[in-house]
Amino acid sequence: MKFILSLFICLFAFAKNPNHLLGETSPYLKQHLYNKVRWYPWGKKAFLKAKKEHKPIFLSIGYSTCHWCEVMNKESFENPYISSLINRYFIPILVDREQMPGIDSYYQNIYKKIYRKRGGWPLNVILSENKEPFFIAKYIPSIDSYGSLGLNHLLPLFGKAYKDKKGLIDKKIAFFKKAIAKSDNNQSVLKDDTVKVLYKEFDKEYGGFGTNKKYPQSAKLNLIYDIYLLKGDKKAKEMFLKTLVSMAKGSIYDQIEGGFFRYTSDRAWSSPHFEKMLYTTAELLLLYIKAYRLSGDRIFKSVIVKSFEQFDEHFKTKEGLYFSASSADSNAKEGGYYLYRYDNALKTLIKNGIYKKDAIKILKYLDIEKDGNYDSVYALARITSNKKPKNLEKSLKILKKIRDKEEFPFVDKKIITSWNAMMIRAKLQASPIDKRYKKEAIKSLNALLKLMQNGKELYHQTLYGTKPHQKGLLEDYAYLVDTLLEAYRQTFDKIYLINADNLANIAIKKFYKDNIWYLNENKSIKADTDDFYYTSAKSIMIKDLLNLSLLKESLRFREIAKKSLQISNKNPAYSPQIEDDILMLKYGILVLKSSKANLLKFSSSISNLPYPFLLQKAINDKNFLLCGFDSCFVYGRFNKVAKYLNQK
Repeated sequence: MKFILSLFICLFAFAKNPNHLLGETSPYLKQHLYNKVRWYPWGKKAFLKAKKEHKPIFLSIGYSTCHWCEVMNKESFENPYISSLINRYFIPILVDREQMPGIDSYYQNIYKKIYRKRGGWPLNVILSENKEPFFIAKYIPSIDSYGSLGLNHLLPLFGKAYKDKKGLIDKKIAFFKKAIAKSDNNQSVLKDDTVKVLYKEFDKEYGGFGTNKKYPQSAKLNLIYDIYLLKGDKKAKEMFLKTLVSMAKGSIYDQIEGGFFRYTSDRAWSSPHFEKMLYTTAELLLLYIKAYRLSGDRIFKSVIVKSFEQFDEHFKTKEGLYFSASSADSNAKEGGYYLYRYDNALKTLIKNGIYKKDAIKILKYLDIEKDGNYDSVYALARITSNKKPKNLEKSLKILKKIRDKEEFPFVDKKIITSWNAMMIRAKLQASPIDKRYKKEAIKSLNALLKLMQNGKELYHQTLYGTKPHQKGLLEDYAYLVDTLLEAYRQTFDKIYLINADNLANIAIKKFYKDNIWYLNENKSIKADTDDFYYTSAKSIMIKDLLNLSLLKESLRFREIAKKSLQISNKNPAYSPQIEDDILMLKYGILVLKSSKANLLKFSSSISNLPYPFLLQKAINDKNFLLCGFDSCFVYGRFNKVAKYLNQK
């Protein structure tokens, strides 16, 4: 009996005890359910406890496929000593930034104002019991290292100061309040200087912007493309094509299966951080479609086709919906799934019918060398030559077989409305490359609407297989309206235009007040125009309203868009989409009207017209009519319209 009792006590002692995240659906929160840290989800329960116990709040923001979030989890949140410090001095709150992008955006903006640079994930904030921040940092080591204080010192330091040194904490809170109250110091620039401003930060050797860690910055590239079409600026074209070619050849692009990683830690696009985010590839695909249309270079078409294949294989559900992201870590190693050993790759190619001489050339072309290019053992594929070796496509399929034996990195199976809308829009725009893309995209769009739209309510996200409950945010409305307008342009089915108009009106009611846009319905978090990670919801919403103002002949939409632009940051380095919205007003949005049959018949030719702000609308007329907001000025056959736009 004593033995059984002792065994029971031991089992109880080693049993995993869930914290306050039990019942949460977020994959990120689920990953931390059995942490030694007694996490709470963001909400009243945690805030009331903080006030009741007069404790500060330790807030950590991350997401399930974030590499450094996982590092901090293993080093600190699963560490008995560090977790005991957090539990002793703080009320700990964990937030999934994909589930609550508004909360994340608010604190990322604070980080940017405090340090005058962008933040990232994990983002760790210490708040007073009244939710007043007085400390903020990204990844923090568990112990002091490389000149930085670790959590082992920071936690008791702030925990004791909060209790015993109120004056010091009040000073820090006041410092944060002053910084938060400051407006962004990004001065406006003249539109004619935009290319000049961006060319200063353009990396002329490798493309992209800056010379250190590089993100694709899709909104910036899109602005540059539009400027080239409007003005024929050679520097704009150089920046656009150079960047896209460099990324297509670099390791930020998955050469074997397609799709893009989130960023690289070097200027040459060769050292990626191995997360694949749905939004990264979706926004880049829109650019590669434009690049292929502009240049006809087949490298762009290859990127488009392979990337859709990869995301359809690993991220798409049977209904046509897309999961949010895949992890950087796999096979107990960062990037493990994507790395190759030279000997194994060579042996596999030869075994599958590639002559040894050709296999050696192929691996050299892909920079898969004996001494590795990622470390001394492993290599990551990237293109090293403009001359394709024989049997390259066959060899890429063989190299994929090596991966197929491994488990694919963890995939976060959240369905996020805004990110799905991005990918669906990209697939719609790719329909001239392959007609099946339109059919697949419309299926995905209808599935998204069925799942996420219920009457007048739109939802933000849900875990695949569960019913959505979280109400939509500005980004969901903005990106979905954008995609509905593209669906209308591709099909001329009025239901998509009606739905876009309806959602835009709801968005104004929910998120707009006194010329200010908010990220959330209770209007507690202002929307910014920073397009760094992906294009800001506010900037996309303004674009939507400008387009709808013409398609629906709505003066109200136009006036709201114009007022929104008057108080927006207009620096192209930070807010390129806002700059693009301003160009839409300056040069004018045009709408090409004709019968549905005509518009579909000439769809490929219309796509190639060199004007970036061209809409289409089906009317009962066999000829073509080209109109601006308040007048029409070209009427006749398509050739007449094309001639006008080619000369514009």
